[in-house]
Amino acid sequence: MRKVAKIGLSCLLALTVAAPVVAIPGAIEAAPKKATTKKTYTATERAYIKYQSDTLYKLRTQTEEIMNLMDKADDYEDEAFLILITNKLDAWNKTLKQATKYRPQDVPGTLQKAQGFFSAAQKHNLVTYQLLNNVVQNAETISDEKLEKDMEKFVREYISFKAKAGSFNEEINRLNKIYK
Repeated sequence: MRKVAKIGLSCLLALTVAAPVVAIPGAIEAAPKKATTKKTYTATERAYIKYQSDTLYKLRTQTEEIMNLMDKADDYEDEAFLILITNKLDAWNKTLKQATKYRPQDVPGTLQKAQGFFSAAQKHNLVTYQLLNNVVQNAETISDEKLEKDMEKFVREYISFKAKAGSFNEEINRLNKIYK
């Protein structure tokens, strides 16, 4: 009887000591699976990302179209060029108004940093719009020096816009690694 109790006790001790050792590999295997499991975006977050990404794309392409049009200004008559540039500026203005859809308090918490980059990009693009709009509206009265100064500022603001828009895209890409 005593021998049976000793064997039972040794088996019990063996199980209690061995049980954690057996459980450890399972825990080790489970850890990477948990780390690679992606969170999912909410419908609001997906809508925000799509809308803001599309808006930045439109702003960038509209700005580039106007810059290309300005490079080819000599190919057009003055009146035709003025009509073209005015139409492009109107479309650009509408897109800038669309860019204000999300107020800071409406932005999902996980996307606050991306919203900061978006807001900065939007401000730089608004300055480029205002500079070009002033040049077009005052084309006959503006001096060559002021025109040159405004166009230099236009290019600087456009470069800043592209940098902030790129930062927005990088932040979204970083989040996409975490979320699906």
